[in-house]
Amino acid sequence: MTGTLLNRLIFLELLKVFVLALTVLTGLLVTALLVQQGMQMGLSIAQVVRAIPLFVPNTLPYTIPATTLFASCVVYGRLSHDNEVVAIKAAGVHLFTILKPAILLGALAAAATAALYHTAIPLSQQVLYKQLLESPEELLYNMLRRDRCIRHPGMAYVMYVRDVQGKRLVDVIIKKRTKLRNAKTGQEAYFGYEVVARAREARLRVDPAEGKLYVDPDRLVVYDKNTAGAAASNGPFPIDLPEGLNGKDSKTRVSAMLWDELPAKIEAARGDTAAAAQRRQDNLDAAQDQPNPELRQRSLDQDRHYKMQVDYYKRTQRNLEAEYYLRPALAFGCFLFALVGCPIGIWANRADYLSTFVICFLPMMFVYYPILLAGTGMGKDGKVPLVVGCWLANGLFSVVAVALNARLLRR
Repeated sequence: MTGTLLNRLIFLELLKVFVLALTVLTGLLVTALLVQQGMQMGLSIAQVVRAIPLFVPNTLPYTIPATTLFASCVVYGRLSHDNEVVAIKAAGVHLFTILKPAILLGALAAAATAALYHTAIPLSQQVLYKQLLESPEELLYNMLRRDRCIRHPGMAYVMYVRDVQGKRLVDVIIKKRTKLRNAKTGQEAYFGYEVVARAREARLRVDPAEGKLYVDPDRLVVYDKNTAGAAASNGPFPIDLPEGLNGKDSKTRVSAMLWDELPAKIEAARGDTAAAAQRRQDNLDAAQDQPNPELRQRSLDQDRHYKMQVDYYKRTQRNLEAEYYLRPALAFGCFLFALVGCPIGIWANRADYLSTFVICFLPMMFVYYPILLAGTGMGKDGKVPLVVGCWLANGLFSVVAVALNARLLRR
């Protein structure tokens, strides 16, 4: 009976601290992310307010582990500071008894995080992205009002305006960027401008179905290397919208895929990688069998393009596999943080929140997550198996958790 009542009281304390810390930390993180996203995408106040409920599930996998560790350190640190741990041992209660509430909290936190990654987070990302881009025309106008320009890494054009008056753009300058290819790597990048067009006034019109942005100018003057101010015909000036603004990638982003969709996507990506590798090998075999030296060299020159295709499909496959291994790894981390927080809180013997905050967040921020990111990065690069890279931090923290709790129970 004593153990049951004691466990219930400790668990209630853990739950109170956990809920309070989770509410505060999630609110701060949601606010920071909304401000950043709003500034980056030019969102209006109404759009930001509507996006708040959809941002919450995406921040919980980062705040739940932190608050689990924080709650364990605070509650067990307070028990140690008030000499309640000594009193419990003097009453003949084994220390493992007081660890059971933390184990329960860690298991519940891990289950909640896994459930969020299974369905809630992918669906909220899809809805959020669709909601933010349901009016891409207003989104672009907001960007022009704020920055007086539209620059996106995926757009072949850059637009500048002097002022935005309602739907009317004043003194519009459109520059077409020059795409250059690296002869060694084959990668393409934008550098410099090849065409500049200017209009006194213009309006924007977006066609989401075509993924096009149309600029309707009153009179367009074009400057390029062959002309010096030739008047272009009136009419809409079409610009391809990048995938980040046309909403086509709301379901193709890895983080927005449901857990049940990942295995099929991984198999499809493996098939694409194998097919690309086979096409490359067929091209090399054809080059070796080609008696004409000129045609043979031409086939060998094409090998670089086939290699780029293979690398692209491999990156896609590894990103999908990393997501498949990373979601359960992050969920299991909540359980480990609860186990690590108990002995750290007891040995720290602190009852104040500030000291506990520093003690529990330092190992998480400077040990766990750097190892997690480094292992995942090496897995995506093919340097280590992905399952090893994604679970490396959990493996190390499991050893630490077992060692700390074993030492605590031997006291």
